[in-house]
Amino acid sequence: MIETLIAGLIVAAVMTAVGRFGVSAMAASHNQSSRNRIEAAINDHIQLVQMQDSYLTVDAIESETGLDTSLETACQDPSTFLMNHLQRADVAGNSPNPEVAMEWNNSDPYLLVLTYSFEAPETAVGGEQRRIEVNPNFSSQCYSLL
Repeated sequence: MIETLIAGLIVAAVMTAVGRFGVSAMAASHNQSSRNRIEAAINDHIQLVQMQDSYLTVDAIESETGLDTSLETACQDPSTFLMNHLQRADVAGNSPNPEVAMEWNNSDPYLLVLTYSFEAPETAVGGEQRRIEVNPNFSSQCYSLL
């Protein structure tokens, strides 16, 4: 009878440890899934920004069916022009994920900095950032060679 009681206690202890391990594995899997979703959304948005920057050619800027703006106007502050174009909701202005905050910085006239901030799904990590710097594609047309 004592042996059965001891065997039962050992089985209960082992099952408790296995249960805790299973719960820990499920939590880690959920954290990894959340991280993958956030990172994928940021990467998709970065590709969208780069694609829209490459589409912003001199023809697209000056065309009446495009932005209908003079190149001289766009060249006055290329990073602000690109930022204003990208921030439109129909271009790339929406946050890629509700958990991600975007900050646009156009303090350098030839470099647009876009920072993605989010709270990491893992409790011990805290806040994280991803940052891209975009030199407006059309800005190379702003210079004239003598």
